Amino acid sequence: RLSDETVEERISQIGLPFDAHTTPQIKSLIRRFTVEGQHDSEDILGRAKIYFPIFEHYLRMHGLPESLKFLPIVESSLRPAVFSPVGAAGLWQFVPSTARLYGLTVNGQVDERLDPHKATAAAARMLSSLYQQFGDWALVLAAYNCGPGRVRKAMRAAGSSDFWAIRAYLPKESQRYVPRFVAAAYLMNFHAAHGLSPDFPDYDLLDTRTFRIDRSLHLGTVARELDMSYRTLTRLNPSYLQGLIRTSSKVQYVTVPTRIASEFAERYLQNENNVVPANRQKSQYVTVPGDNLDTLAVLFQCSKEEIIAWNGLTDEKLTVNQTLNIYLPRRVARP
Repeated sequence: RLSDETVEERISQIGLPFDAHTTPQIKSLIRRFTVEGQHDSEDILGRAKIYFPIFEHYLRMHGLPESLKFLPIVESSLRPAVFSPVGAAGLWQFVPSTARLYGLTVNGQVDERLDPHKATAAAARMLSSLYQQFGDWALVLAAYNCGPGRVRKAMRAAGSSDFWAIRAYLPKESQRYVPRFVAAAYLMNFHAAHGLSPDFPDYDLLDTRTFRIDRSLHLGTVARELDMSYRTLTRLNPSYLQGLIRTSSKVQYVTVPTRIASEFAERYLQNENNVVPANRQKSQYVTVPGDNLDTLAVLFQCSKEEIIAWNGLTDEKLTVNQTLNIYLPRRVARP
């Protein structure tokens, strides 16, 4: 049985961006994650391996606390194609109106709320905006759940700007929301102490590469021509509701298992620019969380304009696990 002292000590080690009181409710929610819901929790731990690098990338890009990556556990149990009874969808559970407000396309063909990369970028923008309003991360989480208007109303009713003081004036679900976030953070940091281990998804979902694509393509064609599971491809790209990627003025991403990534790129993404620049040697680089063109240009001794040209990029946006063509100076070329 967990003592209050142990829970308090462990929560203090997580590095949450707000003061997390160790309440009986938080202890009860931790128990739900670690005892009653062990199987679900092990699934969440396994899926985190897919999605946490994406979350970390966009949170770093926006200068937000990395621990916000635990928020989609509360929202969706890290299931990218899940819909709620009130019409919210995706890892970050956007309703259509909010999704569109933050630049996501939602229509009969495409639902970018289901795209892990684009939805996370939108969530990071929304969290930044809420932090500018409230300046307190516990209040931001409450506002993410029930809206900033309700949080301000609760603050006026309580005469306080402290989440734990205004909590009783919030809707029931929002009262539980921040404690659930704390419990989710606890699970991700201390699951091993409870004998829990990740139940990883199929390897094709786990080890992937993401490409920008600016042509029409059907995932069914890719599956057939590269001899792989259509179901796997649609699970990796759930935002294309009919399996069809249409040409668009917006950035389009397609994610494929690493084992077919080079074949995919060769067949569908032939870059017009196949001329190797003088005194350089072609290589490839896969982006990691936090990468941007400025740091990569320094790393590879080139300009960011060159990286844009080599990859046919239309802007400076990078995502995680994105494969880039790089032409290294010969003296630092990889063996």
